[in-house]
Amino acid sequence: MIVMVLGTASGFDQFAPSSSFLVDEDTLLDCGSGVETLPIERLLKIQRLLLTHAHLDHCGALPHLLACHAAHQGPGVTVYCMQETMDSLKQHMFNGQLSPDYSQLSNQDGEPLLRFFPVEVGDALPLPDGIATALPAQHNIPAIGWLIEGPWRALAYTGDTGPCPAFWHWAANVPSLSDVICEVTYNSKHAVQAETEGHMTPALLRPMLELLPANAHLWISHLDSKQKDTALSELRSYSPSTINIAALLTDTCIDL
Repeated sequence: MIVMVLGTASGFDQFAPSSSFLVDEDTLLDCGSGVETLPIERLLKIQRLLLTHAHLDHCGALPHLLACHAAHQGPGVTVYCMQETMDSLKQHMFNGQLSPDYSQLSNQDGEPLLRFFPVEVGDALPLPDGIATALPAQHNIPAIGWLIEGPWRALAYTGDTGPCPAFWHWAANVPSLSDVICEVTYNSKHAVQAETEGHMTPALLRPMLELLPANAHLWISHLDSKQKDTALSELRSYSPSTINIAALLTDTCIDL
């Protein structure tokens, strides 16, 4: 199972693609503007979206993805998300004004192009070559993270979240955990702003790092471009030497 990074930006970077990851060929983990870098033939292979929350830098490309399926006889997409996220998207995005309601449009088999499937923390669903499980998160709107378990290794993705010990304890108890994608939006001088917005700083992340297994890869995403260097330097200064820390870059591939 291969997880390919399509976008990692927080939405503050005007010319950088925002949060989205392609799991093999048919599954998306979030649906930010990074999805729009894929050619049409690859977009049409996407069948499911594991969505963390309703902020546009994580779901804003979903109407474009569905429009592609509608225009090219694609099968449509099943969106797995919290009930609150589903309600928000139905009310504010797929309302016939900002975007067509693709749940009322059908594919060639007569199924809706947009199919919602509500999940709660702990719910697991099969993937073609693994399992995805919804994990807890603490953001300023309802949100979840995701655990992706492949044949050999596992990846935990925080989505957008402030301090959430439950996420880290859950991930640390997965025997095959090898990688974590964690958002760190600000450096620790901006702790008040991070707390207000439900984001992480290096200082907030620090106590969680002790829970990770030795030689785990910690990938940092969602970095504010103006604070990227100071945040990474701060994080590396007090992280355990056994943890491999790197900023997550577009086109990175993680093999599970």
